[in-house]
Amino acid sequence: NARAPVKARFSYMWRKIDGEWNIVHHHSSAVPGGAPAPPKEIEAEKFYPLAQANFKKWNDALQTKDEAKVAALYSSKELSFLPTVSPKFIKGSADTEAYFTEFVKKLPFGTITDDNVQSY
Repeated sequence: NARAPVKARFSYMWRKIDGEWNIVHHHSSAVPGGAPAPPKEIEAEKFYPLAQANFKKWNDALQTKDEAKVAALYSSKELSFLPTVSPKFIKGSADTEAYFTEFVKKLPFGTITDDNVQSY
């Protein structure tokens, strides 16, 4: 399986649950044609290092090609996940792992080209 680069945009919402940071919402989609969006100002600068570390944790988990390791980053409570390469809306742990079983076969690798951190 040759890796084919796909420009995509990702949105993650992380929540600290029982002392661990878990993904509670994930949306990703291919970037539409045309010029990229202008750079955005960081709104929650104190969370920027945490956001960078969490993205690295997610990307490092993808590189293991272990769907259980990737799925473990996602919350088992309050999950809302709109994946990049599936039309299915994912709401639970079993569906998350099933999605990543196929996704990791595509040899994904994430690179941040533009970012915006928001705190809620």
